[in-house]
Parts: sequence; C-alpha cells; structure tokens
Amino acid sequence: MHNKNNRIFFSNALRITLLAILTLLIAACGRSTSDLEAWVDTIKAKPPGRIEPMPDIKEYKPHDYASAHLRSPFALMQLELEQQLRLLHEGCDDSIRPNPDRRREDLERYSLDSMEMVGTLSSPGKQWGLIKMTAGPISGNVVKVQIGEYLGIHQGRIVSMGDQQIEITTLVPDSKGCWEQRTVYLTLTEG
Repeated sequence: MHNKNNRIFFSNALRITLLAILTLLIAACGRSTSDLEAWVDTIKAKPPGRIEPMPDIKEYKPHDYASAHLRSPFALMQLELEQQLRLLHEGCDDSIRPNPDRRREDLERYSLDSMEMVGTLSSPGKQWGLIKMTAGPISGNVVKVQIGEYLGIHQGRIVSMGDQQIEITTLVPDSKGCWEQRTVYLTLTEG
C-alpha cells in the first residue's frame, strides 16, 4: 500500500511539473516582438550596398616535373654513398652529440639571441638566473633558470652561473656532419 501511494504522489508531482513548464513556454511565446520588427524595418530601409565585382580568375598553368631522372628521396641509398657517409662520420667525436631521447624544454624553442640576463636570485644552496625574453610570443617575460637546464635552439645547457653572467655550452653541427661544442655567455644587462 505504501509503494502505491508513492507512485501516485510522484505521478501527480510529475504532472504538476509538466503543467508548470508548459505554462511557462506558452507565456514566453506570447511576448511582444515589436522591437525586433522595428530593427528589421530599419535594416530594410537602408539602401543596398555596392557588391564588389568578382576577382579575375587566373589561368592555371601546369608544372612539368623535370626531376624524374634524379634519385628518388624514398629509394634505398646506394652502397657506395653509404660508405662515403660513414667515412665522413668516422672522424667525429662520438662523445659530443645531442641526446635524441631527451625531452626538450620550453626555452629550447627560442634562440639565445632573444634572451638577456637581467639578474640572479639565491637562497641557501640554490641559485637561479633571471632571463628576460626580448623576442617571440613571450617577449618581455622574465624566466628563472638553473644550472643543468637547457635553452636555445642549439642544445644549449647551463653549466655555470655567476652574478654577472651565465655560461652555456651549445652543440652546433659542423661542415663534416659532426657536432662541435661551443661556449656562449649571457651577460648581465643594465637597465
């Protein structure tokens, strides 16, 4: 008996809710649209604008592919060329090369030319360099860096930091296909 009373109560409550929603919908449909009609009339009263003429259509000129006689970039390398490349790389120092498995850091998207040192922060046992971005989408932002972090497009890594400069080692490819290690300094700028 108790279960039947609950069903009747919920059924009546559902009917009352649906009736209330229906009443609100009917009331909302009956609102005046005179302001909308006035706006449409003002738009229609304006003189029509001038339509720009269609742009001239340029005639399509096909391009003849004239490189069919050259080696395909997708073909396997000839054995002779592969041996020549190995000879070029044999003179390279294998200890100087970038780590391809290392996850790139945010500041490696920007050139070192777009960065300048503006100061340092330190607390017991920790020191940070402050670098201001001078170009790119984050131009004007000041970023904290520490020893061991990477920055710049040439695998730059911070190796030491002082109050006046930050020392960075970079890896640059040379003409033989090897990697060359170079040292770059970001010095403190005044102002």
